[in-house]
Amino acid sequence: MIGINGNSFFKKSQSVVFTIAAIMISLGQWADTKDIVTSAYEGFITHFTDEVELDKLSEVRVGANLTYLETVFGDARLIKVKQPQTDLQYRYYHDAKFLLALAVRQQRVVGYLVVSLQPGFMPPVAFSDTTLGQQPLAAYQPFAGSFSTDTTNLRYYLEPQTLGREGLFFERQLGFVEYGATAEQDKTALQQLSDLLLQDYDDDTLLQLSTALRATLIPNVYALGEITLEQAADMLLTRYEYKAYFQPGD
Repeated sequence: MIGINGNSFFKKSQSVVFTIAAIMISLGQWADTKDIVTSAYEGFITHFTDEVELDKLSEVRVGANLTYLETVFGDARLIKVKQPQTDLQYRYYHDAKFLLALAVRQQRVVGYLVVSLQPGFMPPVAFSDTTLGQQPLAAYQPFAGSFSTDTTNLRYYLEPQTLGREGLFFERQLGFVEYGATAEQDKTALQQLSDLLLQDYDDDTLLQLSTALRATLIPNVYALGEITLEQAADMLLTRYEYKAYFQPGD
């Protein structure tokens, strides 16, 4: 929360921004000035609130036109083309606070995936009254009996929920990915579950481990749309891809 001193600083900083704008406008450079001031203002705001980032993410919809969304997020930093016969692309947009992936077919968004990258950044989960990073997975949704997980090239867990009429009958996947926020939580249950899947196992043991995992795992990623659980998992970048494209020099 910004206190009295914070509010004073905020107002002074705004005053400086608009004073500079007035000077440049007087020199007849309004077009360039508007872009500079907008960028400076958004850069200032993003240090104190999540307003700019949440406003951008609120524009993402299943069925949206790709051209429009790229006026909001800019050009994709990475594009992965799936098998030619599917005519499907995964397009990635990186921000300091989130990673957005769009599943696109013929310029139409058929699904999307949002990863929170900072512990304090908790974007709303689509068609719910909750946000990412708020509570254990078990508190978000009941177990539907299926999931996707791995710990080899990427430590992640995703499980689906088919939404009803209010959710336009989309499928929503919710879970955890290692490079997202809350990455330091206990991963013992996730490793045990992944190890179990490589062995001969009984359903009771599998249910016991998945229940233990869901009671502790804090979601930092969700996907939504006309996409399957397998496709949502496929949209996740491996740890090596994420580091290569979005963490150069680390």
